[in-house]
Amino acid sequence: MTTRLTVHAASGAYDVVIGVGALSLHTAGWPDMQGRRVLVVADQNVMEHHVSPVVAVLETSGATVQTVALVATEQDKRMSAVESIWDAALRAGLDRHSLMVAIGGGLTGDVVGFAAATYLRGIDVVQVPTTLLAMADASVGGKTGINVPLPERSTLGKNLAGAFWPPRLVLIDPMTLATLPRRDVACGLAECIKHGILADRSLLEVIRASTPLLLEADPEAVERVVTKAVAVKINVVDRDERETGERMLLNLGHTFAHAIEPLSELDLRHGEAVSVGLMAAYHCSVELGLVAQSEAASIASLLETVTLPIALSKPVSIDALIDAMRFDKKATAGVLRLILPTEASAVVRDDIPEGLVRSAWESVMPAMG
Repeated sequence: MTTRLTVHAASGAYDVVIGVGALSLHTAGWPDMQGRRVLVVADQNVMEHHVSPVVAVLETSGATVQTVALVATEQDKRMSAVESIWDAALRAGLDRHSLMVAIGGGLTGDVVGFAAATYLRGIDVVQVPTTLLAMADASVGGKTGINVPLPERSTLGKNLAGAFWPPRLVLIDPMTLATLPRRDVACGLAECIKHGILADRSLLEVIRASTPLLLEADPEAVERVVTKAVAVKINVVDRDERETGERMLLNLGHTFAHAIEPLSELDLRHGEAVSVGLMAAYHCSVELGLVAQSEAASIASLLETVTLPIALSKPVSIDALIDAMRFDKKATAGVLRLILPTEASAVVRDDIPEGLVRSAWESVMPAMG
């Protein structure tokens, strides 16, 4: 049994297929493969587990398939990774009728999507997310990107180069999470919680009620949560594909998160950084009267229940963090644009005084002494 949701984007409709065992289904909605050359690019950590079922479906459908592994780390998510995919595509003889398939987490999808968007000025790409974070959020919506070194700094700017390039298909199989560490499953729940805050409070209750099953990657529990989270994402993308307005709300918590995620001394995964970022954003909203303190406490409790951090493990320079935030994609002329939670959803604000931003960072710093 699979669920098929359709993204009605301005650049063309595509399906998101969600179902246990979907990777092995010839009927999952793959485009016509007869005579096509396909480059499958997979996170090196999932090559052994999840590539062969996809290759089998493609080859029995008439495609010629080459595979290549990707080192999927934030430090390697840069132009050199895209160039390596271009090189593999050229060696495999991919033309404009060809297809790339991304198998892995959100990072893999971002890099492969950008490579597909720019190879021969754009070829088809299929997203096969194998992390909960990518299933619930990153694989849907057509955002691609790589990190770029910030000028005169030792850190990378998150996704500062990229393109909007919708996939031909998103294929989600909850069974792929069986090989995922529990920490990474928890990270994916951060994005699910974010979607619940924005548009579906019942999703928060489903997560709260099924946390033990979700952390064990129970396929049926994952399928229920992912289906609800993806529906939220699709509703937003349908109305604002290019992030000119409403889609910016999906960055709730991310302006804070992107400042701390690249810091190696914090050892934060994306979902963990988003969790801390959500709490910093809630601090701003409470101070501005946008939400009650009880609402912020409820979200903090849920994040902790799913084993996500709500504060940093060690202190870092707030001045450096605010400086990094000014390179956020949503910033205009150095003015910070924050997405802050409200009682019903979230709001975009570009009038937040730096003192409040500093206070938000202080609220998620560890206690000294």
